[in-house]
Amino acid sequence: MQSPSLDRDAQLAQWLQHLVEILRAQQGSTWKDLVGTVSGKTAVIDIDGVQLQLHANGGEQLQVEIKYPVVFQSVNLRTEAETLRDVVSGRLTLDSAVSQGKIRLRASFQNLLGVYRIVNGILADSAINPQLRRLWIEFDQSWSTPTSCVPSLCLENQKPGYGELIRHIPKDILEIDVFPVFVREL
Repeated sequence: MQSPSLDRDAQLAQWLQHLVEILRAQQGSTWKDLVGTVSGKTAVIDIDGVQLQLHANGGEQLQVEIKYPVVFQSVNLRTEAETLRDVVSGRLTLDSAVSQGKIRLRASFQNLLGVYRIVNGILADSAINPQLRRLWIEFDQSWSTPTSCVPSLCLENQKPGYGELIRHIPKDILEIDVFPVFVREL
């Protein structure tokens, strides 16, 4: 019997291979970006602690070899499934996920731009490609979710998360309740 960890490794590897095949069949701009960005390169990804090493070769005939189990200190992409769910559902933008450290990337600037184009292409293609949507639904339903969820707070107890400028306003100022004052004209 295989360990649950190896089952997760194998499942993630299978989904990534399926994603490559869907993009290959589509032969669109996302496929061209994928080929141009990853051909001849090796990367290690980590999703929820499951690490896979991917090696891509072959130009237009791109073949992706995936090895697991691996444990590397140097990971090129690290994130959690919950972050992916938030990005795909539109609750979080890719830019915001990276800037907040929810998606951690390590690569050259040129490769980062390529990954950015690929991910945005996949997100855009998912709107019109039923195979990509089915692949995402399978991942979303099959990949385990965290055992403990943070309960949703009522709106009154939530702190708004606006950009960097709001973080410089003292907490006591942010918590001031402002009530409209009605002035009666004489």
